Amino acid sequence: MKGKRTTFLYLSEPDMIKAGVLDGKQCVQAIDDMFKVVGEGDYIMGGLSGNEHGQRIYFPPEKLFPNMPVAGPDRRFMAMIAYLGGKFNVCAEKWYGSNIENSKHGLPRSVLIVVLNDVETGEPLTIMSANLLSAMRTGAVPAVGAKYLASKNAKIAACIGAGVISKATITCMKAALPQLEKALVYDLFTEKSKDFCEEMSEKLGFQFEVADSMEEAVRAADVITIATAGKSKPILKKEWVKPNAFIATQGTADIPDDLFTSSRIVFDETQMHKSWKEEEEAIPEEHASKRLGFPGAGVFRLCDEGKINLSDICDLSKIAYGTEQGRTNEDERFILIVGGMPVEDAAWGRVLFDNAVKMGIGQELVLWEEAYWR
Repeated sequence: MKGKRTTFLYLSEPDMIKAGVLDGKQCVQAIDDMFKVVGEGDYIMGGLSGNEHGQRIYFPPEKLFPNMPVAGPDRRFMAMIAYLGGKFNVCAEKWYGSNIENSKHGLPRSVLIVVLNDVETGEPLTIMSANLLSAMRTGAVPAVGAKYLASKNAKIAACIGAGVISKATITCMKAALPQLEKALVYDLFTEKSKDFCEEMSEKLGFQFEVADSMEEAVRAADVITIATAGKSKPILKKEWVKPNAFIATQGTADIPDDLFTSSRIVFDETQMHKSWKEEEEAIPEEHASKRLGFPGAGVFRLCDEGKINLSDICDLSKIAYGTEQGRTNEDERFILIVGGMPVEDAAWGRVLFDNAVKMGIGQELVLWEEAYWR
């Protein structure tokens, strides 16, 4: 029997842009559809639980060999794997390396690729540049959350952090909440906030203003997104936040206990955060430096202290699917804890791959004419 020819599509970053990777409206729709599939249960992520965020290489705190990297801020390699069913019907892996020192070399902090595979044969469908894909799918999660959880009268957004993820988030947020009239931007570096406002107001066509403080931005906002990294955590205070605001945290943030206990808490996927907690707790004390923390840590601590019931925490996937309630009145305040799920890469990657095929974008590469050994 003659072997099968296997090809796959290579998509560079310019190819991805042509395929629509920066299209906020299409990305929000893809991630909303993904949450519905996850809410139904037709997905598997890594690990025995099927709910792991990803598999990380932990570097040692001190150099052990001449070429071995050492631990540092955002210093890691990671593989994030998933099967996503429904209309997506694909297996995916996102593979990336991250180093905060990359900016000295003219590179983004993280360099990412996504591979999509046929769920039956395992053949690669595509290898794609994934920096923009990953940023946009990350930004789409708070936007989907806002669709279900923000006040219907939301007009003002606050962007805490003026980096790439905030750019993607406000792009998607405007697509999900077209009634937004203004975004207030706060970053530790004022010039970065100014550049952000100039770029995004031109791209999105609505008003952006630099906030002099985080308090100023938060007090005015109906929708608050926090996308920061590094050692310095933004500190929220309950008295700054409107009683019916929607908050989405995608990075490091110091949220006080009284803000958590006076808000409805939503995870992107509770089981993933549970797996994250178990992984962190399994690290022995002698390797405590490998405990990098996880987005839901503060919530689980309050659960352990009896101040929050884990059963009261909702999943965005189940809200999207319709088995749990989102906002029921205008007096509720929500906090969405975003961890990042490999199924998001699978969903947005699948849509962009399909777009590229329809548009004739990308370079077809041959894996083999027929496998040498089979």
